[in-house]
Order: sequence, then structure tokens, then C-alpha cells
Amino acid sequence: MLTSPYSDRPEKEWLHITQQLVDKFPLSKDDLINLVESAWEELFSSSFGNSQLKIGQDIFLPAQATGMILEKLIAVILTNTYSEWRGGKAKQEKDIICINNDRYSFEIKTSSSKNGLYGNRSTGHRSSDRTKYRTGYYLVINYKLPKEEDLSRQLWKIRFGWIDDEDWLGQNKPTGQQASIGAKLARLKLITLKSY
Repeated sequence: MLTSPYSDRPEKEWLHITQQLVDKFPLSKDDLINLVESAWEELFSSSFGNSQLKIGQDIFLPAQATGMILEKLIAVILTNTYSEWRGGKAKQEKDIICINNDRYSFEIKTSSSKNGLYGNRSTGHRSSDRTKYRTGYYLVINYKLPKEEDLSRQLWKIRFGWIDDEDWLGQNKPTGQQASIGAKLARLKLITLKSY
């Protein structure tokens, strides 16, 4: 389990710590931006079946399905470009694995909200028997999805940084299906790589 780089450090230092973490990461900011942009373009240039159905023209996926495909595309592009990276395979692994140093393995979070950062219900619950620890690096992608009445699509924001397990807050209702981190924490612990 990773130790938080923010432990015992005053909040006023957190943004500087985040910047150092992003600067030391083995992939540059440009690498990460190019990775996301390539996956985004591939998502909408793919076609299905003999009818050549296209996402965003003939098929309109919900945000969760879009996020899952985008994550897989990012993993494949990264694996094909850099031998020391691969997509996570087991449930307890992060979404993207750095083979040389697991500290640099990271999670991917996507959202059709302009600024939001959300996880599923389990993200906000910390039990002793869980299989996955989420402390570490995060790549966060916000985008506008095409809809039947509006085919426009765009990336809104790409952010990168470090989020600790305890930053995630589950919904108060036991049936709540979502966890999130607050806007203040997002500003301190995520660096905006590009806004569109």
C-alpha cells in the first residue's frame, strides 16, 4: 500500500507537492495529453459490424460505457508505445500498470460532467477485506458526449495528480451509487494538463 505524500504536510503545501509528483512522473504532460487525445479520436473512428455503425453517429453510449472503452484504448496505446506499461488485468490492480515501478501505476476516471470527478459506490467505502487500494496517481478526463439531438463532442479537461483513498466520500444514503472528492481537494491534488 502506498503512503500519501501529503501525510503530515500542511494543506498550503499540497499544490506544490502535486506539481512535484506530476513533474517526476515517467510520462510527461505532453505524453499524457497525446495518449488521451489519441484514444478519444480512436473511440469515434471505430466502426461496428457489416453496417459500419459509428459511435457518436449511429450508436450513443452512456458515459460509463464510454469511459470503459476509453480506458481500454488508453491501455492499448500505452502498451504499444512504451514496453514498461500495460493495462490492469486483475481486479486488485490499478487501471494502468507501470511494470518497472508500481508506484507509478494509475487509475483512470472519466466523466461527462464538465468538472466532476466521480467513482462508483465502492470507491467511497474502506473495508479491511477490500482487494483494491486506490491511493496513487490518477488520470482524470472530462468530456462532452454526442447525443442524437446534438452530435458535437469534445474533451473538456485532462487532469493528472494524486488522490488518497480517504479523499473519496461515498454518498450518505446506503443505496447511493457514487463517490466523489470535493472541488477544493481536486484543485489541490490534480493539475490541469489541458483545457479545451
